[in-house]
Amino acid sequence: MKLAFYSLTSCEGCLTTLITNLGSHLETLWNIFDIDYFKLVREPVGGSKIPKADIAFVEGAVVTNHDRERLIEIRKNSSFVVALGTCATTGNIAYNASRDLDLSENKLKDTEINKAEPLSSVITVDFELSGCPVDAEEFTMALLRLINNIEPIQPDYSVCYECKQKGNECILEKKKVCLGPLAMGGCGAACPSVGSPCYSCRGLALEADLPAYLLTLDKKGISKEKAIMMLKTFTGKKTKELLSSEKQY
Repeated sequence: MKLAFYSLTSCEGCLTTLITNLGSHLETLWNIFDIDYFKLVREPVGGSKIPKADIAFVEGAVVTNHDRERLIEIRKNSSFVVALGTCATTGNIAYNASRDLDLSENKLKDTEINKAEPLSSVITVDFELSGCPVDAEEFTMALLRLINNIEPIQPDYSVCYECKQKGNECILEKKKVCLGPLAMGGCGAACPSVGSPCYSCRGLALEADLPAYLLTLDKKGISKEKAIMMLKTFTGKKTKELLSSEKQY
């Protein structure tokens, strides 16, 4: 089975995390699979920029014309495409940061800078693996399922569920904004466990209920404006539809 790993416009944190956390297992990955391209580790074999692959993992948001062209070529040459990390799945911080920018004259040589978009704005994505950065264990489980022709799954619970498992004191009960009720779980409630609010860096939970969340904030006397600002930080384009129904976007 052939794998390929790509980076569009990003900090390359997801691939760096995989390399760091897989450690010695990275060599095992190479022994098991035919990896023609892995950004930061191996250049393309045979001189092809976009090799044929059974599964392509792509991190980063679509920002430049080169990102778009490259992504379309990746889709054409790959049987299965996985959006790797929150930049790829939602556009992340870059999506909302670029909404109000005038980029009409923003061009450097042959590179056009556009407003950031997630991969799904340009191509059909077969699976989205969220995380900022992506979790190496989740990546491994998704890969194992894929090679066995089993559809990968996203966590179907929120960060609140993980907080309750750990016995964390609820940050909302302290009259502070926390996006735990809306955020996709899987991080082990890392931020609330050290007393910091959840910013939903992994994106939205599958059944995120914004109206119910905002009603809860009202009842507790917590700022909805701050919650909306926090929500826009990481969750990118997927939040646009969620917030538009509340006329908050």
